Amino acid sequence: MPHTQDRRWSASFKGWLTVAVIEKDGRRITRTAEARTKKRGTPQGSPLSPLLANLYFRRFLLAWRKHGHQDQLDAHIVNYADDFVICCRPGSSETAMARMQTLMNRLGLEVNDTKTRLARVPEDSVTFLGYTIGRFYGKGGQAFLGTRPSKKAVRRLLRQVHDRTTRQWYPDSPENTVAVINRFLRGWCGYFDQGPVVETYNLIRQYVDRRLRHWLVQRTGARGRGFNRYSQEYLHETLGLYRLPRARADVPRAKA
Repeated sequence: MPHTQDRRWSASFKGWLTVAVIEKDGRRITRTAEARTKKRGTPQGSPLSPLLANLYFRRFLLAWRKHGHQDQLDAHIVNYADDFVICCRPGSSETAMARMQTLMNRLGLEVNDTKTRLARVPEDSVTFLGYTIGRFYGKGGQAFLGTRPSKKAVRRLLRQVHDRTTRQWYPDSPENTVAVINRFLRGWCGYFDQGPVVETYNLIRQYVDRRLRHWLVQRTGARGRGFNRYSQEYLHETLGLYRLPRARADVPRAKA
């Protein structure tokens, strides 16, 4: 646990640990303070969580190297906050798993067993930071080891678009709705631009176009799917809907 003699920092630190979490579901508002009552963990969504995760996890990384596990097993850790994978050669994964568990226990840290497993790539696939890592197939059925946006990451984006084009947003203007959707798309594509992403972009484009047309039709009380009334040119040229790249060469990172 980090120590400080700065009272203002300590008060702010304590405030983040004990603050109640407020959630709104329609007209219902709930307040929970599980972290404060149990004196364990941090409130869900607290900006303190990633800070503490990095502070604690740094102890694990330093101990992993200091005790020789990295060199002895040729096992290298890649982490982002408290999410991590241990990359090692075949035959040493079980030992690396056991040593990781032992070291975590000594440091007073807990591992989420439901999210922890051994995977042999490329026979198995691994999802890390939104990317699925494993064996994929290119043109002509040629196999390769690479990455692709995970199904969960794609579903999360589509859910955002769906939720922003529901009945409650009918009073909003098409221009403002498109501006919000554009922020979703640009941010998502800016992160998920590695590997064979064009196929995924195509799926997202089709969904967004269809969903936006549906919203435009429904908010006016009209019928139909809106293909004739709201053309591609109208969506992209008039409303300014973000154009997802259609080819690998069009992906910004591909030109760097």
